[in-house]
Amino acid sequence: LKMKKLEDAARFCNVIAEDNKRYKRNSSLRTTSSLLQGNNPYRGFHRSNSFSAASSALETAIAAYEHDIDRRSKWLCSVAEHYIAGLILEAKDTSSGYKDAWHHYNRLLSLARTKLDHRHAYICALLERRGAVLFEQRKLPCSMLSYLACLKILEHQQSTGSNVFNEADFSRILYAIARVLHDKEEYHDALHMYQRALHWQRTLTAKSGKPASLEIITTLCNISRVHHLSGEIDAALAANREVMELATILLGGKMEHPFLIHRLKVEGNILVEVGRLEDAMRSFVEAARRCDTDDGRDRMVAAMMGGGGASAASNSQEDAIAGDSSVLSIRSASALAQINFFHPGAAAA
Repeated sequence: LKMKKLEDAARFCNVIAEDNKRYKRNSSLRTTSSLLQGNNPYRGFHRSNSFSAASSALETAIAAYEHDIDRRSKWLCSVAEHYIAGLILEAKDTSSGYKDAWHHYNRLLSLARTKLDHRHAYICALLERRGAVLFEQRKLPCSMLSYLACLKILEHQQSTGSNVFNEADFSRILYAIARVLHDKEEYHDALHMYQRALHWQRTLTAKSGKPASLEIITTLCNISRVHHLSGEIDAALAANREVMELATILLGGKMEHPFLIHRLKVEGNILVEVGRLEDAMRSFVEAARRCDTDDGRDRMVAAMMGGGGASAASNSQEDAIAGDSSVLSIRSASALAQINFFHPGAAAA
């Protein structure tokens, strides 16, 4: 499944499910009863009470072991039939795949709730996957309920001192909840959850000794978007600046990377919207400077000038490249739709 060989994984799941045979205990485990039967030279031996007690305990232990093996075998078959099958369907990334995966997760969840504690780690994992496929189907309220139930189990396990879950689990679930709230346009609550997720992400990154992570950058991108939508311009710009700083570190100082250029455009768009045109032009000019080809730089400057091609900016391009942002007038505002490729309310990922 991790190798993306979905058909092979599905075939193995079917084999496991079809091979659900009751475990047969080994005849060697019947040593005690064989001692008391047949032509055993010691059959006339008078057993002590302690021997009888040991024999009885051994028989009980064998029966319990057989029952446990049988129970585990059935559970593993159910996992193969539903959980792994659900993961395979989910990985196909189709609407029908998500719907079928949801049915598989629900069936195993019903079984797990009858056999396990409602706050068991297995149930937490199933709730997370169910929330994910519901989110992909855009059933946001139902997805939220699954994720919140999952978070409740995480918090319970943490309160009991269990080490079953760690920082990565908390950050992942909190981020998923924030994404649902973001898409539901409940921005205040989404921001709160993003910040909680960011706390765990920073903790995890600090423990690993790394300066930043892709998870932190993605969360900060979404925090910047939510601040922007809420009219908190300074906070949006600060978050976007931190995104660029951390991304520059991860990219090893490669300033001309398309992601950094895009974040400069995002900064410029925000500044244009609030009328800070001079600051916006500085961001756009910096983005143009970082284009790694002359053709890309020409298109970038032409877009900022509101023209239809490189020739529209030919008389002023040299000044713009030199850093004279005054040559870029308010016409840049008309290029906002061309520069901003994403809906302003959309999450980064």
